[in-house]
Amino acid sequence: RAPSSASAPAGEGALHSCSRHLVVASLQPCAAVSGVRVRLEALVVVTRLAGSSSKAKKEPVVPPKVNTAAIKELFARWADEPGLMTMDGISRMAEDLHMDPATDVKLLALCWKLKAKKPSQIDSEEWEAGLEALRIDSLEKLEASLPALDPRDLDKRAFREFFKFVFLFSREGTHRTLEKDIVHALLPIAIGERSAHTVPFLDFLDATPPATRVTLDQWCSFLEFSDKVPKLDFAGYEEDGAWPLLLDEYVEATKKKQAASSAGEAAAASSSSSSGKAKP
Repeated sequence: RAPSSASAPAGEGALHSCSRHLVVASLQPCAAVSGVRVRLEALVVVTRLAGSSSKAKKEPVVPPKVNTAAIKELFARWADEPGLMTMDGISRMAEDLHMDPATDVKLLALCWKLKAKKPSQIDSEEWEAGLEALRIDSLEKLEASLPALDPRDLDKRAFREFFKFVFLFSREGTHRTLEKDIVHALLPIAIGERSAHTVPFLDFLDATPPATRVTLDQWCSFLEFSDKVPKLDFAGYEEDGAWPLLLDEYVEATKKKQAASSAGEAAAASSSSSSGKAKP
């Protein structure tokens, strides 16, 4: 039926309401033809707006710019020679950042984040690329970033990579192994509280010949061993588990030490009990 003159204003009012609120559901029923046209026009508007909103959401977030000249100036502050920061310079940097270079694991974590490739040094390319990736271009920003570098917050996979890096970065020159004295100082810092075996393993290592050196495989296997054999009762340890010989020897020596200690405690308790009974 053709629309009456009374219904036309109602249709126009619905169209204005649609344009104002952009909600198709708010349209009032009009005559058959005009009503369909109004709904289609409103739907087109809404679809276009939804499309533009979707595109806006996909726009990439631009990271803050960094001052590359300031990054180079920081490197020059601690560099020991052109393009290179050795352990002397790294130690000075740690002191300026209020870290103890001998004990603060975050220093090692920073070198790991910078992707240092050679032992005990950072070159200018690694420094510039690393700090630019971290969006750091001042001493204040560098110091403020240190808490987030604590490796205790890393998941297992990332920590394995960090732990391996610590060994490789701590080597001397072209040596592929670490002296046991270096391992004694380095292992507690690197592994933190992730192993119950650190102290007894280092005690065992102290008793080995002075020339004993630790390989990368032994170092990394200690972390895996600590994960699979988490307690000092060695539950979960298998003799045929293909562990490095050094770890098998550690288990054997520690079990003997534990057995001897238990036997000594039992003998002392028995002696004390016998003495008590002998008294009048």
